[in-house]
Amino acid sequence: MATSRRSSPEQSGTLFPFTSEFRIVKLGSEDARKLTDNLRVLKGLIDASEDMYPSIGRWFSTKVVPGLRSSQRAAWVGYEGQNAVAAAVLKTGERSKFCHVKIHRDLQDMDLGRLFFTMMTLEVRHLAKEIHFTLPESLWESKAKFFRSFGFSSVTKASRQYRNGDVELVCSAPLAIAQRSALARLPELIVKFNVGGYSMVGDILVSMKPKYADRILAGSKLVEVRKKFSGRWVGRRAVLYASSPQKALVGEATVRAVTSGSPTEIWARFGPNIGCSSGEFAEYVGGATKVSAIELDDVYPYREPVSVSQISHLLRQDLRPPQSYCDLRLDDPKGGWARAVSVASILHGRFSPRRCDSGLGDA
Repeated sequence: MATSRRSSPEQSGTLFPFTSEFRIVKLGSEDARKLTDNLRVLKGLIDASEDMYPSIGRWFSTKVVPGLRSSQRAAWVGYEGQNAVAAAVLKTGERSKFCHVKIHRDLQDMDLGRLFFTMMTLEVRHLAKEIHFTLPESLWESKAKFFRSFGFSSVTKASRQYRNGDVELVCSAPLAIAQRSALARLPELIVKFNVGGYSMVGDILVSMKPKYADRILAGSKLVEVRKKFSGRWVGRRAVLYASSPQKALVGEATVRAVTSGSPTEIWARFGPNIGCSSGEFAEYVGGATKVSAIELDDVYPYREPVSVSQISHLLRQDLRPPQSYCDLRLDDPKGGWARAVSVASILHGRFSPRRCDSGLGDA
């Protein structure tokens, strides 16, 4: 497990003092099959540790790529703007392993390590009985408090030594202990990795029937209709909630435009893209004299729907979906959905801060 270090920066307008364009991308089987740019970036970050871990490049080619292809491994790359600044590789199974974590020295002491440990722990929550990793003895001596905070309380000498001049240790913890420690850090991470009080992924949660959510994600429905919808949401990111019986967060889309008019005007202009029959449209609008057509763009389906029951369990909070939509602000006293969407982004492994209008301290 490779790491690097930075002294704590001064407070700034964002979590990351150089740019607000920080994001994390999760890699999976498709990246391994198609040899995507993200996979090549991951390889470059791992190859950079060759001096500390001889043959790590061969490990990437013979173990990581096949493991991603078979879904026996997962990986993440962190970007700051166009620069790759962090990487993590996880091996899944009953005895899961944190194979590699590397964070650029300029972004150390900013809780990225906690974020990666949390993401990897939650990734194997349905698979593992135990989690382990190896690390140099010098790293354990300097960072033991951090590892213990996740339940990794003791170490032994590893059977295989990866480096010359530094003893390699193995550290393990039961999943139940590691998961309990990770969940305890979720509220803090959610706040720290949000800028301006908004959720990690979106600005607004939009509730709809599963069949309409499916059509949006499939690209056959480009316009959503609501009896009321403000134009202030144009350009904002919407998280899509599929209502009963699915009851899950299923994807995201950008609100490209909002047009208001009579039902007759809206149907005449947008009918083919609304994704329903004229009868369904008429039933929905009822006696309304004015409705709004919400044009959606940049649609991103989640790899797997994130069930509300799962998030409710993690947050220990009963989440009641909005009838139509709701604002996703963490500073809202009723902001359970903002926290839920942020947790979903951690589980899903894809998020980025969306604003930089409030200062956050370093850690």
